This record gives sequence, C-alpha cells and structure tokens, in this order.
Amino acid sequence: MLLKSYLWLLLCYAQNACSNLTKDYEVVSQYLLAPTDRPGETLPILLGVEKSSGCFCRATSKIELVVCFGNYECKKFPQIKVKSETLRVRTTVIVKILRGQLDSLYHLKVLQIEANHKLQYLEDGLFKNLTNLRHLSISYNTRLYTIGVRTFDGLINLQNLTLVNNGFTNILDLTPALRPSILPSLKWLDLSENPFENIPEKTFEPMEGTKLKKLDVNLCRLDFIHPNSMLPLKQLKELNIGENDMNASLIEKFILKMIDTGINLTSIDLSGMGFRRQPPRPLLDIIAQTTIKILKLAHNQFEIIHDDTFPKMKNLELLDLRKVLALSIGPNAFDPYKFPNLKVLLLGGNNLPGVHRKHLSDQLLIMDMSSNKGISSNPVYFEIDKDTFLQSKMLRILNLSYNKIKSLYNYTFTGLDNLEMLSIENGTLYYIGPGTFKPLKNLEILNLANNPLNANQNLTSAQFQGLNKLKVLILTNCGIRHFYDDDNIFEMMPNLTQLILKNNQLKFLTAETIKPLKFLEFLDLSENLIISWWRPLFLASGIKPRQLYFTNNKISHFSISMVEDVRYLLESRGNSTVDIIFKDNVFSCDCGAMYKTYLWLQVNGSRELKRYFDHSNFHCSSPDVWEGRRISEYLSSMKHLRCLVYKKITSIMLLMWTAPSLVTIILVITLIVVIFKYRIYLSYWLFLAKIALGRKLIKKSLIAENIAPKGYKFDAFVSYCNEDREFISEMLLQLETTPPHLKLCVYERDFEIGSFISESVLKCINQSKYIILIISNNFAKSQWCRWETQLAEYHRLFLEDGSPYDPLVLVKIGEIESKYLTTTLKYLLKTKIYHAWDENNTVDFWKKLRCVLIKR
Repeated sequence: MLLKSYLWLLLCYAQNACSNLTKDYEVVSQYLLAPTDRPGETLPILLGVEKSSGCFCRATSKIELVVCFGNYECKKFPQIKVKSETLRVRTTVIVKILRGQLDSLYHLKVLQIEANHKLQYLEDGLFKNLTNLRHLSISYNTRLYTIGVRTFDGLINLQNLTLVNNGFTNILDLTPALRPSILPSLKWLDLSENPFENIPEKTFEPMEGTKLKKLDVNLCRLDFIHPNSMLPLKQLKELNIGENDMNASLIEKFILKMIDTGINLTSIDLSGMGFRRQPPRPLLDIIAQTTIKILKLAHNQFEIIHDDTFPKMKNLELLDLRKVLALSIGPNAFDPYKFPNLKVLLLGGNNLPGVHRKHLSDQLLIMDMSSNKGISSNPVYFEIDKDTFLQSKMLRILNLSYNKIKSLYNYTFTGLDNLEMLSIENGTLYYIGPGTFKPLKNLEILNLANNPLNANQNLTSAQFQGLNKLKVLILTNCGIRHFYDDDNIFEMMPNLTQLILKNNQLKFLTAETIKPLKFLEFLDLSENLIISWWRPLFLASGIKPRQLYFTNNKISHFSISMVEDVRYLLESRGNSTVDIIFKDNVFSCDCGAMYKTYLWLQVNGSRELKRYFDHSNFHCSSPDVWEGRRISEYLSSMKHLRCLVYKKITSIMLLMWTAPSLVTIILVITLIVVIFKYRIYLSYWLFLAKIALGRKLIKKSLIAENIAPKGYKFDAFVSYCNEDREFISEMLLQLETTPPHLKLCVYERDFEIGSFISESVLKCINQSKYIILIISNNFAKSQWCRWETQLAEYHRLFLEDGSPYDPLVLVKIGEIESKYLTTTLKYLLKTKIYHAWDENNTVDFWKKLRCVLIKR
C-alpha cells in the first residue's frame, strides 16, 4: 500500500466525526485543517502510448483510475482497453470529440475532460453509450464556446455535471442541453468561472422539472440575476453565487421571488460579494425568514461585528465568517436567543485577539477560530480567557490552529467535557501546564503540530493527563529530542491508534516508551534522526502497527533486532496488509554492515520476511558502486561469496592490520599532494632561506673581522607594471641624468638575458639599497607585481643586513579600486607613508623622492 499523507488520515477521521455530529455537515471538516494541497494519486502502472490517438496513459495500481495526456501527440480521444471507474483526459491537443469515440467506455462512472486548450467541438450524442456515468467534468477547455442541444443524450444516471472555466459567455447557450428529459438524474450543476455577466429571466426555463439541488455560479462576473430566473428550479436547495459583483438589493429580489414560489433553500454562499463594514441588514432579515441553514459570508469586510449586526435567525445552523477582517465581536453578537439552532461557527482568518465567552453560543458543536494572528506588521497574540468554555458542554470540534498562542493552563479548556477534536497546529505554543488536557475526557483527536513544545520544557505525563480516549495524536515538527521512560507520556493515552512524530529530532525509541500503545495502528517517525537499533523494539513492546514509516532518517543498516521486528510485524497480522517503509535512509551496503544480517536471514528468515526484502524499495547510499541500487540486490550478491573474506577475518584483525597502513598511506598521499600543489612556493621559500642564511653568515663575519658591509650595486630596485612604462621613463630621466645621478634597476634594462625572471628579481632586490613599488590600478591587477610586492615585504621583514632604515618606498599613481588590493598592499598603504604622484607639482615630487633615496 502506498504512503498517504497523515493529514488526509485526519481528514477522513474528521469527516467521520462530523457525520456523527450531524448529517448535514460533512463539508465542515475542510475548515478544521490547515490549507494544503491534496496529495495527487500515484500512477505506477504504465499503459504506454495508445496507438490510435497518440496519448500517453498511466493508471493506479488497481486500475481504478486511468489518466491520459500528451501535449503534442495526443490528437484524438484515447480508446482505452482496460476497464476502470474513472478516466481523465487532460492537457492534450484534441480539437474535437466525435460520436462513437466514447462508446467503449460504457463502464465509466467518472469522466473528466479537462485543460485541453485546443478543444472546440463536442458532437451531439457523444455520450449516448455512457449510461453508467455519475460524474462528468468538462472544465478548463478555454476554446470550448458552446454545447450542442443533444450533446448529453444518454447520460440518464448523471448526477454531477461540472462545466467550470471554459469559454462560455452566454448561459442561455448551455441550459437547453440540460433539460430533464436528457439529464433526469442531475442534482449538482457547477458553472463557476465562466464570464456570463448576467443571468436573464428565461435562462432556466428549458430545465423546468429538473431535480437539481445544487447550483454553483461562483466567480462568473455576474452583476445581474433576474428575479424570476431561478423559479424553474423548484427543488433547488444550495445556491452558491459568491465572488460576483451583485448588490444586496438584487439578491433580495430573487430570494423573495424564490420564497413566494416555494423554493426552500437550505444553503446560500455570498462569499466575496464586496459587502463592507456590516452585512446588509435588509438581506439578512429576508434570509432569517427562509429555511436557509447554511449562510456563507466569508471574504467580505466586517471589521466590527456588533450585537445587532445579525437579526434573530432561528433556522441558521452554520455561519461562515472566515476572512472578513473582524477585529472585535460584541458580547451578544451570537447570543443563543438570536441563534437558537447554530451548530457551526467559523471565524478563522480574522484579526481577533482571542476567544472569549462572548463569542460562543452554548449549543455550538463546531467552532473554527484559526489564523487569527493579524498581519506581519501588526501581529495579534491570541489569548483564551479563563472559564471561556465553561458553558460549552455541546462543543465537539475546536480549531485554534495558526494562532499565536503561547501557553495553555489547567483552566484553559475547562467545560469542554464532550470535545472530540482539538487542533492547535502551527502556533507559538511552548508551555503546556500540568493537567491542561484533563477536562477533555472524550477527546479523540489532538493536533499540536509545528509548535516549539521542546523549547523550554520536556514533555511530561502530567501535561497529557486525562486523555484516556485519545485516538489520534499529531506532534509533527515540535522539536522533540527524546521521551522519558520513567515519565512516559503515552501511559496517559492507552487507546491511541495513530501517532505522528514526523520531522522531530528523535534519535531512538525504546520498547518501554511505546509499550503502553497496545492499539497503535499507524506510527510515523519520518524525517527524524533515528539510527539502527540493537534491541528489538516492537517485538519487545508487543505493539503491532499496520503502517510504520521510517522515511528519511539516519538508518545505516539492518541490524538483527530490526529484522526480528520486521518479521514480527509481518507475521502478527496474518494476511492483512502491513506497510513498513524505510525509504531515503543512509544504508551502507558493505559486508561489515550487512553480512551478519544476511546469515541470520538465511537461517531464520520466514517466507514473508524474504518476500518483504525482495520487493522492498529502499536503496543503498554507499559505497559508490552500490549507490542507488536496491538493498535486495546487495543481499542477493552475497550468495556469490563476495563476503567470504569477511567471514574468515574478524573486525579486530582487520582493524589491527589495516588501520596503521591506511593512516600511513593517507599521510604520504596528502604530503605528496601538498608538495606538488605548492612546489613553486616551496622553491621560493628555499631560495629565500638560502639568501637569508648567506646574509646572516656574511653579517657575522663582517662583525667578527670589523669590516664595513659591502656596498650596493643599485640605489633602488623599481617594481612596476608595463602599463606604467611612461612614468618609469620619466623617473629614469629625473633620477639618473641629474645629480647625484642615482642608479636604478629596471627589469627591461638591467636583467640578464637568458636568466629566470624569479631569480633575477630576487638577485636584484638583494643588490639594491631601496625597493620602490610604483603602485597603480594596473599594478594591483598584475600577478607578477603582486608577487614582487610579497618578495619586497619578505625582504624588509626577514632579510635585512643590519641596516637601521626601512628599504621599502611606496609611490602611488592615481586611485586604486579596492577589489584589486591584496592583503599585503592594503597593509602597506595603511601603515606606511607613501609618495603620491601629483601632475601639478612634479618638481617637488621628484625632489622628495630623490631626497629619500640619497638620505643614507
């Protein structure tokens, strides 16, 4: 069985809970969970290219669903041979679908023709053979502008028809094809997201006598609905006209007409209609006199909900005020006198600072206060008053997710004796006081995901006291590092069936930790730091989950204890399906990690266990030769004696013989690599060391013999860049041709032909009294100049022959971009006084430079 999101497990459970509360509110579960993309169906079965059409088709494992697609090659409707209940044909280049092309699909119950951007024509009688079809969707085909009058002939059992976001612009072109003589079983029609703009009086006359109960025309740019247009829809119960541009008075007129003709609506959606400041009171007064039970006013703008905002609405059971930007609510706005039958109150996505008794109606069954956290520039910290729920004995489901709740105390939930589901997901909850959940004696689902629970405390059993009936616990991404066996929180919830600990920091679990969970069916430990365990976990604790997920942990190999646990879980369930998933771990496929496990499997492995490994989909991470290959392949390779040497040599012997050799080899290789990589620098350092040693010996001999040091061949060595050659020419003219006739060393003139540049530079620096660096932007860019700067600095620091002066002279020409400056150049320019070239005062510049060079 493929992995399904735990969130959808919770959704199914919530739907079941809602159905137990009241049969009219199956849809309420969607408001209790965080908004998320529904996980798509996996399509592992490749049906290949359907030859007659060129479409590419895939299917689910049991061929319940077939999906055909193909942007460029799929030009005709595919002729599918396999029989499935659902077929989707989408993202093709089909232009038209003709009569007879669907005749072989008589077995279909659901057909979806969607997102085919070139589809323009559906021939009449196309669906004549699809008498078993229950749901048909022809949506998101933007070039489909009309439907033929006889297009839907044959769909005698069709109940749901979805025509969303096509190219339809006139609703009058559609309704003749929806006559009850053609679609006698139609109950739900969705025409949303088509730009109709108005619904004329005669729109639904062709549908006179229809059994239609639900009509959706959301987001159709409607600014007008004729008051008499809906009158032929005698059995209509649900009308969804949200996200349009109609004013309240227009809505009042057609609702009054429907009342006069005996059309008893039970639900109306007025979401996103642009109502501001307050809901239109005359419209509410009219709705209060109808049989409407569900009123949706979400996505309007009512900042303040006063005590008199709503009239007495005795029939209303669900009120949706999500995302209406509410800031405050009057203490009597939802007084039980005004809403004697209100069961569901939805206030999520507003800016309310908390939940207080004034928000509650005593008979409420379901309440949503999620996402009341304000905006990023003005966050709202959510508070729950003491004794807020004291009179809420009827409340079954409470959603406080996505709020900035910091703390919960033992009085927070007092009064919620019959609460069955509580969600506090994605909050800022870091403190749970002892006895917080004790009042929740009948709680079955608790969602604490994405809260920093482990930030300032450890989870203790006292915090979860009283959860004896809890069945689902979600602790995803709560920063949990470990559980304590001597203070085991799971002893407080012995009836737990689903436990989600995904994306925490757990490194291990013990048998004692999970031992109290005798009824556990689902355990998700994905995305933790769990490593291979050496003592049986499930065998020792006696728990037998049907679904067990260790995806994306740090498990490096299968220990014998792990294999024993897998065998125990597979065999304890008999013929029932058991999912044990170890995908995306760091399995090491080598003899040291796997050989003992392989031997154990050969001796003790049952048929079910061997089949499990043979069909497993977890892979090796190392070594490279096995990376990405299935572990079952590696275990099979052991049959060919690839690990025979491991059987004869113990790990201690391997360590004794191989460790010193490996260390020595690694050191030698590293040394060789370093010497090779830095060979040029080493030669320079040796050359510098040779010169330094020679100069020290000469200096000592001169001091011993009291002989004056030898004179220099050059007054200065000039380091410059070729681009500054004109400046050097001027320097030679100024300093060598005028008294005192200095002798400068420049490489173009004074280096010996045939000598190595590096040796000539070092030799000339050693024979020069001063070193002049002509620093310019070009100089800073040049690699050779950078090297010469480094040598000059070494010469100044290490190779001095006892002279008391600093031999380094800096001449700066123009501005230098900082990105080209090396660390040495930056240091020199910051710590030494340099001569800056001044074109306006060249005489003084050469005079100062000459004085420096003849000073000693």
